Amino acid sequence: MSLRIYTLLVVVFLLSGCAGFNDFRVSVGLISPYKAAEDAFKQGEMIEARHRLESIKKTDKDYAKARRFLNNKVDPARFKLLRYYARKGKSEEAAGHWAQAEEAYKTAAGLSRSPNALLRYQKAMNIKARKLRMQSLYMQRLEEDEAWLRWLDNYTPPRGLLGDDVSFTLAREDLTEVLEYRVDHALWLANKYKKLKLPEVAWVYADSYLRFKPDSEKAKRLKQAMTEMMPSVLRVEAWSKAVVRKKTKKSTKKVAYKKIVHQKVSKKDVQILMKEGKWAAAKQTALILRRQGSPDADALLKVIEQKTARLAAKAYEQGNIAFRKENIDAAVSFWGKAVHWMPKEQTYIDSLRRGQKIQERLAALKREESPAEKDSKIEE
Repeated sequence: MSLRIYTLLVVVFLLSGCAGFNDFRVSVGLISPYKAAEDAFKQGEMIEARHRLESIKKTDKDYAKARRFLNNKVDPARFKLLRYYARKGKSEEAAGHWAQAEEAYKTAAGLSRSPNALLRYQKAMNIKARKLRMQSLYMQRLEEDEAWLRWLDNYTPPRGLLGDDVSFTLAREDLTEVLEYRVDHALWLANKYKKLKLPEVAWVYADSYLRFKPDSEKAKRLKQAMTEMMPSVLRVEAWSKAVVRKKTKKSTKKVAYKKIVHQKVSKKDVQILMKEGKWAAAKQTALILRRQGSPDADALLKVIEQKTARLAAKAYEQGNIAFRKENIDAAVSFWGKAVHWMPKEQTYIDSLRRGQKIQERLAALKREESPAEKDSKIEE
């Protein structure tokens, strides 16, 4: 292949990448729409398969078998998945798992040609999840802020010392300096969440900032703007008093705290784990060693991280190979190992999630439905 043709293909690939890899292969004639539909069907992507089949014109040689494939396999499978995810949404909703219910309803809506009812369910779950997130973050931040204010008051010299006692003065100044960073960071987080289109979370951090700097016009405007962007049900006035009372009542209970035991480790402990190939345990032990102030910890961690990066890359590639061979279970297993070795690598996380979704769809298709499940009325 000449450099010019190769370059052209790369450009075409980049321009068509947003439509998916199958779009690219179909657009350049590498595969037919029918073959793309078969590939999508094997991965449980029924809407994509349906789209491919419906794009085949009557004059195409694949038209007749495409219609049979659509009517006899794709649509029945789509209906089955639609029922499965609608049931899953209801089940997760009943259990109070709002985020999981939202995801299930979203998937069901994506399988439906008339998704209005499912989209309403999805929206309702989205609001519940957002409200729960906001309540939890608000109460956590409120408790932390109140604790910081109490800690500042604690650095007042007790009776028996001078009011400007140097030990207490320096301690208070040190705490104030740390607190200043925390307060300023709250405003930074508020602006970040505003950009991420999470107004209720941005509101929580703007509110926290104002707790320490109540005269800040900038923070007041930001908080007001976030209030106006939120659905009314998310506004704190609708739920804060009841939640605060409940939290306060709960916090009055005595809690038994276990004594924290600080584990002592040595360089040899890390090396033994490395020799045994227990790299995840070796990393955790090396981190403990670094917290102990060992000069050997960083060198050990560097070796461990290089090794786990190689292991993750190898597992990821093995997952890709298994996926291309349509062995979804093996692909998910390898991608899971990649995430295990490098849990913050987004490429590995995305591949694992994609594989797990395909795995779930294929399992749902294999499962036998009861007569009641088959007869359940779902807005198609």
